[in-house]
Amino acid sequence: MNPGYAGRQELPENLKINFRSVAMMVPDRQIIMRVKLASGGFLDNINLAQKFFVLYKCCEDQLSKQVHYDYGLRNITAVLRTLGSVKRVRTKDPEDTIVMRVLRDMNMSKLIDEDEQLFLSLLEDLFPGIKLDKEKYDDLQKAIKKKVDEEGLINYNDWNLKIIQLYETQRVRHGIMILGPSGAGKTKACQVLMGKLARNFYPKVYDLIYLGALTNLGTHTRDYRMNPKSITASQMFGILDVATNDWTDGIFSTLWRRTLKVYEISTKSGIQESWWIILDGPVDAIWIENLNSVLDDNKLLTLANGDRIPMAPNVKLIFEVHNIDNASPATVSRCGMIFMSSTVLPWRPICQAWINKQIKTIGIYIFEILEKHFDELYKLLITKCLPKMKVYECNYIKQIIDLLDGLLNKDIEYTKVYLERLTIFSLMWSMGALLELNDRTKLEQHFINRGDCDIPKNIIQGDSLFDYLVNDDGQW
Repeated sequence: MNPGYAGRQELPENLKINFRSVAMMVPDRQIIMRVKLASGGFLDNINLAQKFFVLYKCCEDQLSKQVHYDYGLRNITAVLRTLGSVKRVRTKDPEDTIVMRVLRDMNMSKLIDEDEQLFLSLLEDLFPGIKLDKEKYDDLQKAIKKKVDEEGLINYNDWNLKIIQLYETQRVRHGIMILGPSGAGKTKACQVLMGKLARNFYPKVYDLIYLGALTNLGTHTRDYRMNPKSITASQMFGILDVATNDWTDGIFSTLWRRTLKVYEISTKSGIQESWWIILDGPVDAIWIENLNSVLDDNKLLTLANGDRIPMAPNVKLIFEVHNIDNASPATVSRCGMIFMSSTVLPWRPICQAWINKQIKTIGIYIFEILEKHFDELYKLLITKCLPKMKVYECNYIKQIIDLLDGLLNKDIEYTKVYLERLTIFSLMWSMGALLELNDRTKLEQHFINRGDCDIPKNIIQGDSLFDYLVNDDGQW
C-alpha cells in the first residue's frame, strides 16, 4: 500500500478489515551503501559510504524540492551499480575520485540551474582537495559536431553538455525522462545522439544505408515516436473483449513485440540495431503506472490478457515531457532524469542557426537589429508585463523567425532600412502577441524612447505601433 500516491487507488474500508496491516520501516541506507561498495571492490568502503550517505541527506534537506528529484534506494542502487563498473575499468584511479566523479555525473543532469552550484559545493566539501577533470569523449564530440553541422544547428556548449549527459544516462538506465519546456532542444538532442550512436556502433548498417538513399544518421538507431496522451489506455496497451475473450494489441504493445522480434532476427543475422521508443507527450498517471514493471529491474510489460513480454536488450524507453507533476514517486525513482531548462538554449544559437540559412547580408542586418533590441525587450516583458501564458525565450525567438520567414521574399533586394522595419514588426508581434493593451503600450514606448529605431512617425492619437505594418515598398 502506498497511501496518497498519484495514480493509485485506496482500498475501501470493508476490504481493508479483511487484511492484517504490517508497517514497514525505512532501511539503514548507509549499511546498504557500505555492503554494496565492499562487494564492488572498494577498500575504504566505510568512509566512502558515510560521505555518500551525508551527500544525499544534505541534498534532500538543502536543495529545492522538485518533483523529479529522487534520492531513494533505486537511485542509490543505480549509482552503486555504476560505481562497481567504473571501479573495474579504472583500477588505478583513487577510490574517492571514482566515487566523487560518479556522484557528480549521475546527479548533475537532473538538477535545475539554481541547485547546480550548491550541489557542487556540497560535493567539494565532502571530497576536499580533489579536482575532477571532465570526460573528454573525443570520438563522441567529433560525431556530434558532424551531425550538428549536417542538421544546420549550432553546437552550443550548454546544449552539448545535455547530449553528453543523455549519452551517459542511456548507458546505465533503460528508462530515461527528458524534462523541459517546448523549444529547449529535447527532440534535437535525441536525434543528434541517435545519429552518433548509429555511426559509431553500427558501422556496417551505417555504410549500407548511408551509401543508399538515406542520409539521416539517426536512421540506424531507430526510434518509434508516439504521444500516449492522444489515445486511450486501451488503445495504447490493448483491449480484451469480454464476450469473446479475444485480445487486441494496442499501439505500444505492438511496438514492444516488434522490437523483440527485430532483436531476435538481428542477433541471428549479426547486424545490430538499437531501438528507442520515445513517448512524447504529457505524463498521465493513468498510462505511466502500467509501465512501472517495464522501468524497474524486471523489464517486463504486463498486459491485461496475462502476457508478460520482456524488454529487448537493445531497447531504450525515452519520455519527452514538459513536467512530471502527475507522475508518482514510484515512476520518478525508476527513471534516469535529464532536466533541460529554458536557459540551456538561449535565443542567440537558435537565431544563428536560422541566419546561417539566409543570404549573408540579410542575416547580418537582422542579427544586428535583434542584438540591439531582444534582450531589453525580454527583460521588460518578464519584469514589467503580464503575458497571458508562460512563454520562454526560445519560443519568442522562434516566433520572430517564423514571422520573418513569412515576410521575407527571395526575389526582393532588401535595404538595411527595409530589413529593420520588418524585424521591428516581427519583434512587436512575437513579444506583444500575448500582452493586454496596457502592456503593449510599454513595449511600444521602448521603441519610441530609444530614438534610433525606424518606426512610424506622427502616429495618430488613439492608434498604436501595433496598427501599422510594412508594405511591399518597405514603407510603414
